[in-house]
Amino acid sequence: MTDSGPNPLANASSYSDNERYFISAGKQISFQPIPTSIYRLAQTTESLKTKGTLWQLNPSASDDPSTTGNTFDIISNLPLFAARYDNPLVSGNDSKTIYWEFEVTSLGYSGTPAGFAFGFVVKDAGSEAIASNSSGSLRPYDQTAAPKSLSGPSLLWNSVDGGVYDNGTKIPDTEFQAKVGDTVGLGITFQFDSSIPMIPTRDVNDNPNAKAGRFSKSLDSKGNKTTRIADVKDLVSVPTKIFVTINGEEMKIEGDVARTFISGVTDVFPVLAVSGPGIGGKVKIGEAVTFGGEGGLADAQLAAKGNSAHAGYKKSRFSKVFKIPGGGSWFGGVGMGSGGG
Repeated sequence: MTDSGPNPLANASSYSDNERYFISAGKQISFQPIPTSIYRLAQTTESLKTKGTLWQLNPSASDDPSTTGNTFDIISNLPLFAARYDNPLVSGNDSKTIYWEFEVTSLGYSGTPAGFAFGFVVKDAGSEAIASNSSGSLRPYDQTAAPKSLSGPSLLWNSVDGGVYDNGTKIPDTEFQAKVGDTVGLGITFQFDSSIPMIPTRDVNDNPNAKAGRFSKSLDSKGNKTTRIADVKDLVSVPTKIFVTINGEEMKIEGDVARTFISGVTDVFPVLAVSGPGIGGKVKIGEAVTFGGEGGLADAQLAAKGNSAHAGYKKSRFSKVFKIPGGGSWFGGVGMGSGGG
């Protein structure tokens, strides 16, 4: 496949109460169908007992030459960062961390090229066409020497060299090697910047019967639970940091390396890319992860209990109610209004 130039990024979306709950808690997140029969994502007994999201990546039992020269990438149905709600200049929180893991159980067959990359992607205008294509997202192996997703700009950890790739360009000094039996994690922290004005928002009523209502940010004048949402046109970039974990040990990566496309103005989705046959592992999101740091297990457990104030981020000094002249109030610089998503 030949690139015809970058596609525009997809706009950040609004989500229902239930979807916001799954996004915050990392629960019941699924992936696109894998476009080759040599692989499948399956639920196991362990998966069914896990409160978060756990998928087992199973390869065929043999070295299938038909897939040796191909690779695929699949993205999740819901993002882990929903920009219209999670941007710190919308929520008024000090930061928001998203994170997920892949436990390696197989790295291919002897003598056959294979590897995988996983991390985050921002959908572009071509991603839906790829998902609906009968051939899926398979493409030649030689185009993935520098791993990148066909669904849009991506930030990926690569099993072949342990490097972290910012849309196909390796970030200097990132060689975090892992082997079979290791668990690798990748996270992004979106940071509050007090030098940037708060983003204008409006409040939308939560469905009082939805479990997601526990994540409400405020109450309107009638006592209805509400969630703050920003319009796409008002979203602005915030500083970002990324990190990798190997078996729970965190490796910091210096610099705002994710600013080019992962900056707080777009929704950010988990993505998994596999090259060649014989890759196996466990996809872990939310309470299924093992890392207890920001965006990991501890935060996922709090989020699942409805404690969004401490789930991956903290309240900034702006997240309090200010009285304004002429009546009314502003919550963290956010107007108390009404309206739909």
